[in-house]
Amino acid sequence: MDFDAKLRNIEESIKENVIDVYDSDLLSIPIKLAYFELQGYTNLIIELNKLRYSCISYTEKKNLNYKYKRVYLSSRRMYRRLLRNLCNGTLTIRYPRCLEGEEECFYGALSYSCKFNKEKSLDENIVIYMKLKLNQRIYETNEELFKLNQYPNYYINTFTTFIGPYSVAKYEKDIIFYKDVFIAVSEEHHFSIFYNENSTEETKKALLSILAYFNGEPYFYFTENYNFNRKICELYEKFDLLDMLRLRKKNFFDSKREEPFIIELPILKTKNGYNLICFDDIQHEMIFELYHASLKQFESLPRCIFLYRVFEYGSIHHYQPLFKPNNYRPEDALDYYANEIMTHSFNPLYYVDAGTYESEDRKKIIRERKAKYVNITTRLRKEVKIIKKEWSGHPYLKNKTIGNIIYVTGRNAAAHGAGDRRNARYDYSMNYKHINDVNVFLELIARYLIEKLNPQITNMVERKIKCYIQHNQYEKIFEKKKDS
Repeated sequence: MDFDAKLRNIEESIKENVIDVYDSDLLSIPIKLAYFELQGYTNLIIELNKLRYSCISYTEKKNLNYKYKRVYLSSRRMYRRLLRNLCNGTLTIRYPRCLEGEEECFYGALSYSCKFNKEKSLDENIVIYMKLKLNQRIYETNEELFKLNQYPNYYINTFTTFIGPYSVAKYEKDIIFYKDVFIAVSEEHHFSIFYNENSTEETKKALLSILAYFNGEPYFYFTENYNFNRKICELYEKFDLLDMLRLRKKNFFDSKREEPFIIELPILKTKNGYNLICFDDIQHEMIFELYHASLKQFESLPRCIFLYRVFEYGSIHHYQPLFKPNNYRPEDALDYYANEIMTHSFNPLYYVDAGTYESEDRKKIIRERKAKYVNITTRLRKEVKIIKKEWSGHPYLKNKTIGNIIYVTGRNAAAHGAGDRRNARYDYSMNYKHINDVNVFLELIARYLIEKLNPQITNMVERKIKCYIQHNQYEKIFEKKKDS
């Protein structure tokens, strides 16, 4: 391919003073304007893509990046010229006269992306629309240039495998970068991992574990074994972080009442206004992997053990370097963290309290209160205060420290079998619920340690609840009052 000649021919073929959709009928005019682009550049990008897909090595693909960059720089320059000429009145938009008298039909077809002023003429409204469209094309080319400059592996990496069982990001357009790998939607609206021959398995695992922490959900990379994938999907789909709150209800095992509490994927902040979520290099990748493993345990007893592993890692890398104790005792570290979690500003993870429940005969949905978003860490801290009060009145636990209760009656009781009657058991109304109470502390401690050891991840989540309401179009639902 004579790249230089093709690019030059494209630039010379562009008419900078006219956008021509004259040879169109009434139905095709809105389509042509909505999908307006300088087609020559698009075709050249397609050719480069085909060439890239035929490349085998990292170096071959990397060497194509400068050609991509030249195409986008040229297209941005041309889109800017068209916009400049449109703004100063030296560019004409040619359209057939059949559009006159059919303004309502035209405006309706494009109303999803532009609010037309019906007091203005058709010419003026078309100019307004094309200004928006040209700015959109400039934004898109700027985004591609940003990827090429800051994350060139986007144009080098190849698809590896799908991710299950859920979506890992709130928006399908989001691309999530970490080191030299990224996650994006590939086929059938499914998120997948993309990597290159220099990428490591550790980096791939780290990125998935980072997202598991933010989302409070377990994930895995699909294998070639279909039956294994299906079984793991079914298993992980059973996990729900909110079960910790459900188990706190005194009559949980006797209740037939179901309340729809649903965790929302967080809105992760993007880079420079583009659909790019970018994580800086993380020193303590292992703590994310340990926490991710805890999300794969959907019952209280095993989850207690896996959450404690997060604490163990954190105490070695945070508590002990901070205090340098001569005689380290895990109970002391747990006491310290049990206080710290009460004032720490966590990354939010919201769930929807719909304010409704299903009647026991399952024939009616009853609204008990207004719907609202609740930050799960805020709610867990509220439960911590209640649990402390409950333990202070317990005949055995009232003389123990919080750290001792977590370590001895929680971690040790769940991990060991030589304690006879002190072993944690699956007696749902007693030990099982007590271990869940311990997990409320350990969940907050785990998230605290992750954020303390990796300060670069703080403030990566959108905190404004109105953004979540708008995204889900929940305005009307949140206005509904309780049933009288």
